[in-house]
Amino acid sequence: MRVMLVRLAGFALLAVVVVALGLGAFIVWGLPELLPQGSVILFDGERIELNQLRPATFGHWILASMGLLVAAVMVVVIVPLVIVLAVVLPLIAGAFGMAVGLLALAAAMSPVILLAWWLWRRSRSPAAAPDGTTMRP
Repeated sequence: MRVMLVRLAGFALLAVVVVALGLGAFIVWGLPELLPQGSVILFDGERIELNQLRPATFGHWILASMGLLVAAVMVVVIVPLVIVLAVVLPLIAGAFGMAVGLLALAAAMSPVILLAWWLWRRSRSPAAAPDGTTMRP
């Protein structure tokens, strides 16, 4: 289980790094000239031609930095917190419930346990003879 979580975290971190590198490359150099002429993205009825996009300005740097910061917070803080709350917290609560249940059972059974101990001790002690000496078998 631990190995799977480590691998999953590694893949998520790798995905964040790849997206950050792609975003950084666009910010610095713009889209490559390898795109065919007429490449278009249609978003909500709005037409964006990829060949007309230029490298980013200072405002884009700030937005990209904030996006990377949000992605880093998601990977570093939110994902481990969700794992802890979803896996570890129920296990701790279950262990606490078992401990409380065992203590309640011991408290309820204490008279029976004391009676069994007293009978066991009595059966182990040698019987006394009428004249005050102990009889040994």
